[in-house]
Amino acid sequence: MQSLARKLSKGIGRPLARFTNSFFFQYETPRLLTMRTRHIGIMYRFIQLLLLVYVIAYVFIVMKSYQTFDYVNSSVVTKVKGVLSYNNSGVRYIWDSTDFVVPAQESGAFFIATNVLMTRNQSHGICPEDINVGSAGIECTNDGQCPANQPTLYGNGIRTGRCVKQSGTCEIAGWCPTEIDSTPRTATLTGHESITILVKNHIVFPNFGVKRRNILKHFSQEYLQSCRFHPEKDPICPIFNLLDIVRFANESMETLAIRGGIIGFHIDWHCNLDHGLEACVPSYSFRRLDNSNDKIAKGWNFRHAYYFNDGSGVNHRDVIKYWGIRFVFLVGGQAGKFSLVDFALHLGSSLGLLGLASAMCEIVLSYYASKEVQRLKMERVDEIKGKDCRPSKLSSPSYSADLLSGHLVSLQNGTGYRYRKDSISTDSVHNTVVTPISQRHLLTAHASSKSLHSNSLHAVRNETIILPVWL
Repeated sequence: MQSLARKLSKGIGRPLARFTNSFFFQYETPRLLTMRTRHIGIMYRFIQLLLLVYVIAYVFIVMKSYQTFDYVNSSVVTKVKGVLSYNNSGVRYIWDSTDFVVPAQESGAFFIATNVLMTRNQSHGICPEDINVGSAGIECTNDGQCPANQPTLYGNGIRTGRCVKQSGTCEIAGWCPTEIDSTPRTATLTGHESITILVKNHIVFPNFGVKRRNILKHFSQEYLQSCRFHPEKDPICPIFNLLDIVRFANESMETLAIRGGIIGFHIDWHCNLDHGLEACVPSYSFRRLDNSNDKIAKGWNFRHAYYFNDGSGVNHRDVIKYWGIRFVFLVGGQAGKFSLVDFALHLGSSLGLLGLASAMCEIVLSYYASKEVQRLKMERVDEIKGKDCRPSKLSSPSYSADLLSGHLVSLQNGTGYRYRKDSISTDSVHNTVVTPISQRHLLTAHASSKSLHSNSLHAVRNETIILPVWL
């Protein structure tokens, strides 16, 4: 049993030792071959040039991959000023920003009214339903068509069970008189050219601890009172004219004022902190977000009520349906700052990308090179582990080579060379000096069958063997 264990240990240990030696104590290096060919050389340098331009121009200049980045956190508040006028049945009303900015403050947005429909002095009572509601159960010709204590679908109250023949609608209990819902054909509010908006935008880049706002330190009170934003003349002014915003969004105020709409107010902070904080300023742009070609539920509108009591303690309200423009703030951006770690990572990956030039040239050589180039590229000295055939070192001026067995061969020029059978270790690495194809000449070695050793692999009788030898 012990002898069997020793044999097993030896049988396992030897392959394991050989594997360990070959795995841990050997190093393989790729064989390099210099090829002097104009087409491949030009292609190789051209691909390298393209990759180099990509790395420098796009990776480092455009994408700024040598920087680390942080994204913006933001808060926006607005202050709207201006005066509008409203004519109702020949009576002129003057509205300031408290009247046409509803609600007074929104989170990341603000609204400016451009058109209104007013229903004044409503109180709780009984009145006919508005025929413009347009839902089933509103129009009637008799009381049976108006079931009592049933709300009108999309209407303004609860049906009393009576049909009002004068209006042709069911009678309801609710806020009366009901609103006559109809969309004006023109804007009822005028004077929007006087409206200005002051935008206060505070941002922070938390990873860098940088805080900025769009009202810069060098602004004076006189500048803020007189400046108006313009993308070319004054791109950093934080005060905007309403008509300018609509025009920069490529919209018409006359059309937009009738049904309203939604405009995106873009504030972009793209800061390169390597250039200093003073260079970190916002840029503004505008774009309409809703579709002006919508057929149903077009634009932007809502209702708002103002409540009051009369002298007798009865509750009343004025209901105003607003159409207008809702401005939504979309704040974005990022800040970049030099980082040695990011620079090293992208530089290393970019240098590794240059290896694509060699890979592409290898592909071209594999498929489109000539036979001679292929033979020169792929020629190598293989190590053959065997007892009968081993390559030996080819040296000059006395060339020698190994055959299957030792014998004497007479060459064409009359010079005799002895082909020897040397004892060479199978673990040796054999090198040879390879001359280019264009500088070689072929020698033929003649040998008769009688000169071959009896144990030669070639069994030839009365024939001449032509052995090609590249020198």
